[in-house]
Amino acid sequence: MKGAAAPKKENIIEFIPDLKEKLNDVKQFSSEKILQHLDRVSAWIDGDNPPPITVEIDMTNVCNHKCPECVVSYYQLTDSNSLSRERAESIIDQLGEEGARGLIFTGGGEPLCHPDTPDIVERAKSRGIDVGFITNGQLLKEESAEKLLKNCTWIRVSLDAATPEVFLKTHGRDGNAFNKVVENIRMLTRMKKELQSNATVGVGYLTSRETSGDLEKATILCRDMGVDYIQFRPMQIHRGGNFEYNWEDVTREIAKCIKYSGNAFDVLHSKHKYDMMNSKDYGRNYKECYGHQFATVIAATGKMYICCHLRGYEKYCIGDLKEKSLAEVWNSEERKEACEKIDFDDCIPLCRCNTFNQVLWNITRPKEHVCFL
Repeated sequence: MKGAAAPKKENIIEFIPDLKEKLNDVKQFSSEKILQHLDRVSAWIDGDNPPPITVEIDMTNVCNHKCPECVVSYYQLTDSNSLSRERAESIIDQLGEEGARGLIFTGGGEPLCHPDTPDIVERAKSRGIDVGFITNGQLLKEESAEKLLKNCTWIRVSLDAATPEVFLKTHGRDGNAFNKVVENIRMLTRMKKELQSNATVGVGYLTSRETSGDLEKATILCRDMGVDYIQFRPMQIHRGGNFEYNWEDVTREIAKCIKYSGNAFDVLHSKHKYDMMNSKDYGRNYKECYGHQFATVIAATGKMYICCHLRGYEKYCIGDLKEKSLAEVWNSEERKEACEKIDFDDCIPLCRCNTFNQVLWNITRPKEHVCFL
């Protein structure tokens, strides 16, 4: 199955003239967010090659945690590469010039293992880019926390546990590390109030066999730490893997947790992913990947890849920012060829682009009986 350019269609803004008004209440984790960017989607449908909406950047492949299920092994990134400060600054400037709208600092490794990361975050914000930040939280200091809170739209700490025992299973670190992360989350929420920051501070929690018994305890802990939300998502399985336990049990546990929502605290979950776990092909009811047009990744090597799940696979490398500019990579034959040879057998279930592809596939396919609502 191939990734390809979209078929021609009339301008989508004319095709759905009042869609912007209808999307005002699209939720922060909704797949329909892509339709908030009708100018980019419309340009793509008309055969253009608009710049990406969201870019993930790995400042480093170095990490201070040893998560047994870390996707780094899946990415085939076993090195300790880091972007130099000079290269990172150049990349940020190019992203601003080319019109990237959102930049997520993630990994790869732990972003805060790179000493220049807070300054690069600040630079991205100064270039007019909205910034998201994913961290394991252990290396947060007041100085770095202040820069993040002043420059990020959102900060998410990957906790994946409510007790030291579960934390050891999920992060490969002991109770001292768990307690430090909890302490730093409390520091982050305290400083958010002191700085009157508008950044959303949340906790990410991957549900798996090891973590499913801690969901309610984690919810209570997060509420008490003062974060804005806890978000439950299924741990993504690697290529060829299977979901190994009853996800209906997990959704029942999540239902118990939702009762703790309120008073500026939300319990969120990726409902669409849980719903698709028992569906054929995990909801992959489309025949081509279109999401790569709107989201991409820059690895710590300086190489760019089609998407966040295919880091490290040279088959899906679209260019090297050590050799070419961002614009040159984005408009290159190398990128076009990589996109044309996307094989879903290389992709994980419930990938990030899955729901985007569902939306885009439906938009670009002729509909039957459209006059019957």
